[in-house]
Amino acid sequence: MTTEARTAFVLFFFAVWCCVGLVPWAIAAVIARGRGALAALPVALAAACAAGVAVPLIGLDNFRGFLLSLVVAVVAAAFGSVAGIRIFQRLWPMRPANEHRHR
Repeated sequence: MTTEARTAFVLFFFAVWCCVGLVPWAIAAVIARGRGALAALPVALAAACAAGVAVPLIGLDNFRGFLLSLVVAVVAAAFGSVAGIRIFQRLWPMRPANEHRHR
């Protein structure tokens, strides 16, 4: 296998883990009504990729390991989405819409 083919193979796995990680992020974004979801996107995708790559690193490098890495990527992306949204909402709390500022 050439270096280019190996690189494309690894990039394909990262693309699959990111696509799988988008599903729990989108669900979390709908539940949070979009508040902080955009800030949580890179956290969710990084968590999905990190968890997905951890499965082959521990030795499961067959088809069963690939399927397990997809499941682990979904779970990690869900945790990353929730954590990113919660951090954003704590850093920038939402003000009531009818609150007027007097200057």
